[in-house]
Amino acid sequence: MTEKRRFLDVWIIESNTVYREVPFTVVADWVQQGRLLEDDMLRPSGTAEWFRVGGSPDFTPYLPHSEPDRVDDQAEALEPVELEFRWKKHHDEEDDDVDMIPLIDVSLVLLIFFMLTASGVSIAAFTPTPPAEYGALSSNPDEVQLNINLEGEGDNRKPVYSMSVGNKVLDEKDTNLRTTDELLSRLKAHLDKISNRVEITINAHPDVKSGLVRDLTAKLESEPFRDRILQKYVGVSEK
Repeated sequence: MTEKRRFLDVWIIESNTVYREVPFTVVADWVQQGRLLEDDMLRPSGTAEWFRVGGSPDFTPYLPHSEPDRVDDQAEALEPVELEFRWKKHHDEEDDDVDMIPLIDVSLVLLIFFMLTASGVSIAAFTPTPPAEYGALSSNPDEVQLNINLEGEGDNRKPVYSMSVGNKVLDEKDTNLRTTDELLSRLKAHLDKISNRVEITINAHPDVKSGLVRDLTAKLESEPFRDRILQKYVGVSEK
């Protein structure tokens, strides 16, 4: 894969969620771990055409494949079962293999969290986010930006929420919100005024706790928002 395709946009069909600017190696890990299925979609960052994971020669080797039936399977099935009891051999502690899967999962979660970045402008520009490479600003004037910033100093910093549409803030009431419920209330008020489905991008300060982003994403998956959202974006980048 060339240098321009080192970063991919990932569209998970089941949850209708798009991750932007994901490094190629991370996408390969997701495919190997079964987090991406054959019908999920990919595209090189900065392009418009999507393609299936199962149709990409770059990721087909990473997809799990069932082992073909061997010619001796039936013969093995007919062999008598040995009932001999054997004591399990004791292994020294230094011989035990370390289970690396939990460590890999935690590492991926931390990697994605610290690479969250904004893809919008206007008020989203006032939410400090990790720097992005090969990123592009959204040109959709109807895209809704949900921003999570921090105010205060040290350990006393508290989250502040705001909402913008396209390149501007439509109402002063959409800024300086203190809870996710207030933010979602303003989002619902905006959706009640329009008839079309919208794209939503979540922009979060790099020091915001991951639980806030997860909580906001989960609430967007429930009614009355699920049927009004075309796609959700969470920007990530390798820096």
